[in-house]
Amino acid sequence: MALLQSVLLSRVNLWGARPELMLLVVLVWAVVRGVDEGLVWGFIGGLIVDLLSGGPLGMTVLALLSVVLVSGQPWGQGLSSPVARLLLPAVVGVIVYHLVLLLALAFTGHAIDWGFAVLRVIAPSALLNSLLAPFVQQPLAWLDRRTREERFVL
Repeated sequence: MALLQSVLLSRVNLWGARPELMLLVVLVWAVVRGVDEGLVWGFIGGLIVDLLSGGPLGMTVLALLSVVLVSGQPWGQGLSSPVARLLLPAVVGVIVYHLVLLLALAFTGHAIDWGFAVLRVIAPSALLNSLLAPFVQQPLAWLDRRTREERFVL
């Protein structure tokens, strides 16, 4: 996922937003399987993305772990629609992801234009990645069913 994101999806730009496959996979997995498994994949995926990005090591790890802590909570479970139960954590998770990345960059001495970042990066990214979340959920829900079945067979 990290390689696909770094090589192919890094060239895609829709009104300032990029599809962030690792973010979506970790976020949806935390919704499907919970915080514990989300933290494991957030750490592994974030580390790989950091190694491929050339940015400060640990920045994406921190951002993905923050997303898992937010999106893996049951606060969206009261909604009637399964799509709404995914979209709410997706929107909040994408916003948290970008805010943590920006705070980490600011902490490491990079100048941040917060107005531009919120309006031209975070908002379009929250919209795009939230719309992509249901498409990522389908294969991960299938994987969840397959791996849960295997646990009962053992």
